Order: sequence, then C-alpha cells, then structure tokens
Amino acid sequence: MSQLVDWDAWSERWDVQQAGYLPDRDEQFALMLTVVERLSGTPDRFVDLACGPGTISARARQRFPEAEIVGVDLDPFLLEIAKRTVSGARFAEADLRADGWDAVLPAEQVDAVCSATALHWLDPADLETLAQTLSRRIRPGGVFLNADTMRLGPAEVPQLDALAVELRDEIWAESHAAGVEDWATWWQAAAEEPAFADLLAERERRFADRARGREITLTDTLESFRKAGFAEVAVLGQVADKHLVAAIR
Repeated sequence: MSQLVDWDAWSERWDVQQAGYLPDRDEQFALMLTVVERLSGTPDRFVDLACGPGTISARARQRFPEAEIVGVDLDPFLLEIAKRTVSGARFAEADLRADGWDAVLPAEQVDAVCSATALHWLDPADLETLAQTLSRRIRPGGVFLNADTMRLGPAEVPQLDALAVELRDEIWAESHAAGVEDWATWWQAAAEEPAFADLLAERERRFADRARGREITLTDTLESFRKAGFAEVAVLGQVADKHLVAAIR
C-alpha cells in the first residue's frame, strides 16, 4: 500500500482542510509549543493527544529534536498517515474513553501534553476522567494545552454562546467559499481511494458507537482540570468558540 499512496500529499491536504476551520492554525501550534517551553522548559517527554495524522508531533519534532514524542489516537487511518509522514516519533493506538488507555505513554511522567481539534468529541464525563488521568501522568510543573471548539454554554451565557457559534460559522463559510476543502469532502476523497478501504472499514467499526450526552463547554474543560488537581487553568486565546486552554500541573 505504501508504494501506491502519496502519504505526504494526504498529510498536506489534511492541513489545508483543517485550516479552513482554524485559519490561524499554524500560529496556534507555534504558540502551544512556545507555552510548553516557557512554562516547563524543553521537554524530555512530549505527548500529542488525539494526534490524528501527527500535525503537532511533526512540529514538536522540529522544535524539540531530542524529546521523546508519542502520538496517541484511535483512528487507524489518520494514525497510518502519521506513521508514514512523521519521523522520530512513536504513534500508538488508544481509546481515550477506555480505562488504562495511558499504558501506551512513557513509564515516567511526561513534561507536556498537547491536543487540538479533537477532544470535543468526548462526552463531558469522559473529559473529566481524562483530566484525572493526565493529572497522574504529567509531572508537577508540566503542562497540558488544548486548542479546540468549546461552546461558551447555551445554558450559562445564551446570547454570547449563540454569537460565538455565529462567528465561528462565518469563519468556516468564508474559508469554504474561498475554495478550501471541507471535512466531508476530504473524507469522501479518502473513501474513493481503494488503498484505504481496509483502514476506513476499521475506522468505521471503531467509531460506530461514538456518542455523547452533550457538547463540551469551556466551563466543562476548566472545571475538569481544576478538579483533577492542576495548579493553574486558564484560556490563553480565543477566536469565536475556539479556545486555547492551558493547565499547569
């Protein structure tokens, strides 16, 4: 299969597609790694959580060439892209909703965990459990960073929540009107590639039971990590309902 597929092209196509939803995506990733460096120093052990095709891992590899970098995800197709395109990192399969998923992490506590545009798929209860797991696995003084969609909360601040969603939808619409490929089109193109059939079938099987009670809000995230024992938890950046949350262990 590797001889038939231009894995780098698919990785680059993913980056372009994702930038349609977060136009300042590269700047967000650079900021995340800067925050890691400023707060916890150059990491020895770095985790790209829900890593997808390894976008953060690739950037961390360039920024921290001596670090042990581990990417974790459940999606077999995106993990295959990561394994084919990102050198110097280890990628492991794990379901963040399952007990003991963190067995794939280094035995020693890690210095930093970063994630982007992925954890919103979790149920709020799953996020709370995840925060508790990360509290055990990140060393004191280490950091967690997440850049993702987090609703402000329709029950908490209904007008501001609605406005943030409206602004987000306008950003997306503008990107796609300008010709940027959207999520559905990218996945449809992947489905039309015969070499991906087995990986996509396995992906469908793994995500068949994906469900959540409601969308994660910003409050859910902040409270989950505070309850889990992180010393400081705050928002470092926001565009519409996209937030960059930082937590210091």
